[in-house]
Amino acid sequence: MALGLLKADPVRVLPIVHLGCVLACLVSDPPDADAQADCRPPRVMVVLDKSSSMQTGTIGGVTKWNIAKDALGQVLTGIQSKAEVGLMTFPRPDRCGPGGLDVAPALDSRTAILGALAAPPPDAGNFTPMAQTLEVAASEPSLVGADAPKYAVLISDGWQWCSPYDPATRYDGVEAIGSLNAAGVTTYIVGFGGATDASALNLMAVEAGTALAGCNPANDAPSDPNQCYFQADNAAALVAALEQIADNISVETCDGEDNDCDGLVDEGLVRECASACGAGTETCTNGAWGGCDAPAVETEVCNGLDDNCDGAIDPGCECTPGETRACGETSDVGACQPGTQTCGALGTWGDCEGSVSPTPEMCDGLDNDCDGETDEVEGVILRGGDGADARRRRVKGAPG
Repeated sequence: MALGLLKADPVRVLPIVHLGCVLACLVSDPPDADAQADCRPPRVMVVLDKSSSMQTGTIGGVTKWNIAKDALGQVLTGIQSKAEVGLMTFPRPDRCGPGGLDVAPALDSRTAILGALAAPPPDAGNFTPMAQTLEVAASEPSLVGADAPKYAVLISDGWQWCSPYDPATRYDGVEAIGSLNAAGVTTYIVGFGGATDASALNLMAVEAGTALAGCNPANDAPSDPNQCYFQADNAAALVAALEQIADNISVETCDGEDNDCDGLVDEGLVRECASACGAGTETCTNGAWGGCDAPAVETEVCNGLDDNCDGAIDPGCECTPGETRACGETSDVGACQPGTQTCGALGTWGDCEGSVSPTPEMCDGLDNDCDGETDEVEGVILRGGDGADARRRRVKGAPG
């Protein structure tokens, strides 16, 4: 049995990108000199299972070896100008010998890699020294010596297995991933077909930091949902997995460099952010994330708003500055009128101003006592005239 795994950058439950981005970048205009100086193509080592089961096992009438070879050819078409890709196969030379380097990582390596894959594995005698080969990859100079992001992609169709089988070696691949981590290599795991060791591959993906979001590390069957590694059961699924990995490897990141080698630095990098007052976004410029444009949290003031977004509006405020209300006298009959209070800047009511209350009636043409009558005194109405001409008339209904 055999499984080949490709390794890529540490996902830590990273979102997966589509290879279409890679393809677009490949056909884009060449970068200018300054951008090219900042461009460091990622280095990728494909670690492919060449055990006998890859030749004897078929999917849809096609050998797994031919499916894997065709899938790699398809994906390399898109990524070979954006990443330095190399190849290791295992075992070498046969049985359980650790794999070795077939093609050193380089740009435009598709032809060389497909040439190295021209001869299929034998029908018998090739086992699956997966862990041993990953340990070799962790010290392979053409991979670990890169001054650029480094990735490995393991593709395998089986278990860690040598003859005679030793169950104690089942999870050796997890330790091998640790060696790759220590060498600064991020590994992606791809299980191909229905005979993979899902338990071991899940734990390897978790150790690599490339576990898929929402996965279940306790899965132990290839058919289980939510694997942490890429489980590909047919040609289309294998291509899709490799394309997703290729996009992860070549994705632009906020670091002041041209990661995808398209002549632009940190282009189009926007991420969501938030404050207590709402959602916003921030944009990467020259390797640094800019300020979040989410609504700012303000100091609470008396303005009828929840300035600090804690769910309370104007706590401790009596009123909103500038607000007015009636005060004092409540009647507006005769000379009487209500007053007005205005809310001050500190959210408290000011003095009552302009209030006029009833006063004793006077002979002045006003309803001083605000009873609806003007100039009435002790049952009579005082009819004002000019000075000494004022005369006294009896109130209607009063004794006369």
